Amino acid sequence: MKLLQSFIKRNLFWIIVVLALCGSHLFYLYLVNIPIHDIRYSALLDLCLIGVFGTMNYSRYRRKTAQMEELLNGPMSSQIELPEPEDEIEHIYSQLFENANISRQMAVNTAGRQQSEMKEYYSRWVHQVKTPIAALQLLLQVHRNELEELAEKLPFSEDSGENYPCNLQNVSDMEEELFRIEQYVNMALQYQRVNGAGNDFVLEEISLDAAIREVIRKYARTMIRKKLRIQYEGTQQTVLSDEKWITFVVGQVLSNAIKYSASGTIHIEVTQEVNWCYIKITDQGIGIRQEDIPRVFEQGFTGYNGHADKKSTGIGLYLCKQVLNKLGHTIRIESEVGKGTTVWIGFSTIKREVMD
Repeated sequence: MKLLQSFIKRNLFWIIVVLALCGSHLFYLYLVNIPIHDIRYSALLDLCLIGVFGTMNYSRYRRKTAQMEELLNGPMSSQIELPEPEDEIEHIYSQLFENANISRQMAVNTAGRQQSEMKEYYSRWVHQVKTPIAALQLLLQVHRNELEELAEKLPFSEDSGENYPCNLQNVSDMEEELFRIEQYVNMALQYQRVNGAGNDFVLEEISLDAAIREVIRKYARTMIRKKLRIQYEGTQQTVLSDEKWITFVVGQVLSNAIKYSASGTIHIEVTQEVNWCYIKITDQGIGIRQEDIPRVFEQGFTGYNGHADKKSTGIGLYLCKQVLNKLGHTIRIESEVGKGTTVWIGFSTIKREVMD
């Protein structure tokens, strides 16, 4: 019914013209005193011709509409080729569509090229900026060693050595800030890799113990500075995954635990359930509000804690979620404000494939 109404609306002008001509013809026959049965026969003939031609036009309209709907419901690649135009107006519409498609494709190609160039630039920048970071780390280590050697030769006294502890503290502060810069740079690089085409995953049987201990060593100095304790008893569990990315994910979670904990102990353990094993990381920090938990894995979301801590980027947990989804792993969070947060990183012992 809707298609018929559309056909009538599209051809309404010509329908009125044809009916007017037929009516005028019949009226003329009446005026010239043609017998009424002949007029009726002529009217019947007119209606038959109108019906035949109308049915033919409607069938063609319906067939073309079906072709267009089939293209519309089909894959995008098939929508580039439209049915052959039947008149000049349709030919013009077809040309306009082709021009618009060419323009859109050019815009897509330009945007893709610009995005590719931008990714290449940022990737090159990240790798280049690592060089001065490494150099600064080496210089600070040399400076620390010199201060420690000088402190051993000249024991601290009010007259001669009162600046040594202060200088060492300054070096520690600079090392900590440089460590944060390095982490942000690494996060930018991982962000590009996660959102880039293809994947950077190397699946192999890895030791969770080795990955966890590497992360603990990496953040040991930061935990010592904040006077945080860590409890981890080790594990023999192995999983099929990518060691580099799992180390990155565990590092992000541990970094958050350290950032939002003023004191207390961070507990790390590996637990097992049916067909699953988990890395469980629990802190005694400020916690996360319940209304923020469903959104902590969204890109750029910082929540209440992020507004309080201006240094939060809202990228770390987003990257963790993306990486774990592609690896076929899981992550979930439970938290209570003022008591702490627990994060479970889950590894299925059955489903072992990388998600596209």
